[in-house]
Amino acid sequence: MRAIAAIRRILGTSACAAAALSLAACVPPNAAVGDAKETEPRVEHDANRRADTKAGLVGSGDIATDRLVLDALDTGGIATAYASVESVNDTTQTAQDAVLDMVARAVDVVVVSGLAVTDETAQSWDEVLGQAREAGIPVALLNPQQPPADETLYAVAWKVNDRAADATPIDEALMTIVRDDPHERELMVTTNLEQ
Repeated sequence: MRAIAAIRRILGTSACAAAALSLAACVPPNAAVGDAKETEPRVEHDANRRADTKAGLVGSGDIATDRLVLDALDTGGIATAYASVESVNDTTQTAQDAVLDMVARAVDVVVVSGLAVTDETAQSWDEVLGQAREAGIPVALLNPQQPPADETLYAVAWKVNDRAADATPIDEALMTIVRDDPHERELMVTTNLEQ
């Protein structure tokens, strides 16, 4: 009986180690997850994954912008889990908890709206966004007030401009990140998908 239990422990430990190594393989060296720069993705992907894509939106105090983003992603056929930080006492902790929740849900991309990293919150944001990175989940910042200093923690910073004719539809910008296609580090996006 002890021999069987020992073998099970060894197999269990080996399985955990293999899982950890496979997650580490999702993290590109010296780049953010989802930040393909100028190279083509290493893995072939199905261009029609839109219906299977799960996004997580961590809201800001600007509920009107959050609603526009949610509506645009829904119109674009992208299922989105939403975490509001409106009307909470500690918006930073609530937003960080929401990012961790999205990571636990294994969404395909986390969008953090209105991120404002301060000297006091820099370390905790680095840890939280680092967990998304380690899980192989790209992070997009939407209208960031102050992004983290470590640029490997996010794939792109989007600025919403619904009046600009050359803005990229937000659903297309999101799919570019999910597919790990080359893209700009800062990008103007629109929630007006009828442009």
